[in-house]
Amino acid sequence: MAAFIDDAGQTQQVTLDVSMYRVAADNNLSFEQYVNRQFPASANGNTFDQLLASEGIFVRGDRSIGLRSASMDEVLNGRPRMEAGVIVKDAVPTSRILFPAAILAAVEDKLVADLEMNPNAFDRLVALDETISNDRWERPILNFSKPEAARSQAISQLSLPTSMLTITASQISRAIPTRSIGMEVSDQALRGTSLDLVTLALARQRATERNERANEYILSLLNGDNDIGMGALSAIANKVKKANTFDTSIATAGVLTQKAWMAFLINNATRRTITHVITDLAGALAIEQRTGKPIITNDNANSPRVNTEMVVMNPLWPQNVQIFITTDPLWPANTIVGLDARYGIHRVNSVWAAYEAVEQFVLKRSTAMRFDSGEVVERLFDDAFDVLELKL
Repeated sequence: MAAFIDDAGQTQQVTLDVSMYRVAADNNLSFEQYVNRQFPASANGNTFDQLLASEGIFVRGDRSIGLRSASMDEVLNGRPRMEAGVIVKDAVPTSRILFPAAILAAVEDKLVADLEMNPNAFDRLVALDETISNDRWERPILNFSKPEAARSQAISQLSLPTSMLTITASQISRAIPTRSIGMEVSDQALRGTSLDLVTLALARQRATERNERANEYILSLLNGDNDIGMGALSAIANKVKKANTFDTSIATAGVLTQKAWMAFLINNATRRTITHVITDLAGALAIEQRTGKPIITNDNANSPRVNTEMVVMNPLWPQNVQIFITTDPLWPANTIVGLDARYGIHRVNSVWAAYEAVEQFVLKRSTAMRFDSGEVVERLFDDAFDVLELKL
């Protein structure tokens, strides 16, 4: 039985069951988070890590103290124990129940930094991150089309205000797609395969996939996604602007001027502030090399000349605009997407798929395992997006 030391220094025994994964999922928690919340202890390390150690699950070895990473055989089959002088083994070893959560936690620690740049950058674009304990999701519909276009209005005493915003659920419940990766270990390899090797391999795959997925999400925000009922930005009136509509002096595709750039940033500035732009390398260079871009001179601003400096008291643009450079070959040329990251992107994660995969692995006592995940990304407010095309 797994055990941990509480903050009072007492050893506490914990009976773990695969159903705890379901309870954690129902509460929108990972198994690790659920265990730490149910059995709080911090003086001797968090509870989850203590439970792993009590069952001999060491993902990483430590040569300085002679500790090696546990083998797959030790984890999947568990350690025998003595009861009344008899060697006893559980039908479902506690180590086997802990294994999926331990692997997922270790994978997160090992993710390769260079392959995580895109997904980490994408994470900073997400305005609302939501986790649900189901595999179906109803997209909320926010309607501002009432009178006065979502503005408040005067009312008489004791009267009810006019409803300017309505929030309804979509008539269609959509399934969150489940993505899965499998792992199978032969009987001959069980003893020679360490958890450290397994987590390293899975982390590499996960990092590569997250990198590709970030680019896919970025493209879907522009082109739409029929599976979740999200249309393309080009289908929304006045959402796509050409650079030469802001500056008629532009006569060549792929060229951007300071006037067009600033006009794009302040376009619809009363409804959103463009904090980030998404484009490919050519688009980023066009922004960097735009015609008329102000340059720093060696002029002495403290010179005692007859002069005054102009300061805009209501700047409609951010001090710095961050650029996400996509490497997706399907990204359309000469296209720049601007968004307000505070209101732009909604991401929904399903913890249900992960629970189902874990339950099948533990109860079947299989040496094959599935790692499932479910996730969708959509535009939260279309007003947070604008598209600039460097086309004629």
